[in-house]
Amino acid sequence: MKRHVAILLCMGAVIALGGCVSKTQEHAAAEQPVEEIKSAEPSVTEEEERRLAFGKVLWDVYQKGVLPDGRPLDQSLGAEFVVDNEFALVDVDNDGEEELLLFWENACMAGMMGFVFGYDGEMGIREELLEFPTLTFYDNGIVEVEASHNQGLAGAFWPYSAYRYDEKSGAYQLLGSVDAWDISVREENYEGEPFPTDIDVDGDGLVYYIFPADVTGGYDMSAVDGSSYEEWRNAYIDGAEEIDIPRQKMTEENIAALGCPKPDSF
Repeated sequence: MKRHVAILLCMGAVIALGGCVSKTQEHAAAEQPVEEIKSAEPSVTEEEERRLAFGKVLWDVYQKGVLPDGRPLDQSLGAEFVVDNEFALVDVDNDGEEELLLFWENACMAGMMGFVFGYDGEMGIREELLEFPTLTFYDNGIVEVEASHNQGLAGAFWPYSAYRYDEKSGAYQLLGSVDAWDISVREENYEGEPFPTDIDVDGDGLVYYIFPADVTGGYDMSAVDGSSYEEWRNAYIDGAEEIDIPRQKMTEENIAALGCPKPDSF
């Protein structure tokens, strides 16, 4: 009899011990750090996160005709022609990360725009530049933008502005603009003053007007010859090379290829 009682007591102890072990394991699992649980889940890389954000920008433009801040884009030529606009993903500001370039050109002249969008994991999408879409990028963070019109005295020379990317502000800052006077257009300016042949030292019939970022003016400003203009431009180009931009049509296939599926129609 005593033997049977001893056996029963041992079995009870084993069962109780098993219950304790089970509860201990459950408690340990419950106390597992959240970081360890998350680490077992698939993670998204910074590059994938950036491309998903850029994809959302493009889908909003494609489907709704709006920018990240809600501003509408010009669609006076018809929303169905959105695919004739273009985009590209390239590191143009020289920060080591891709930017989204949007060339909104299938619009009326006043509605044509060129954008550079950056992405920050904390701040999200940021607009680095808004200009006319005639953008030429260089590998030192410089971009030159041709003016939308050339109806002045410049003739063979097309006026443009130059910008440099500013890392501190996260945006492009205007360096200055250039216009010109081509004697073949007019021998006198709009004030009746004759072409400054004394300034045109190289005799090519062109003089230039350089406007610093904080100065506006016209043909009443002092002109400079070609050598002075080239010196000004070389100072900011500084041997940089033009960046080849692989522009793509804004089609559904090209947008989805960024890894951001097409959202449901609104």
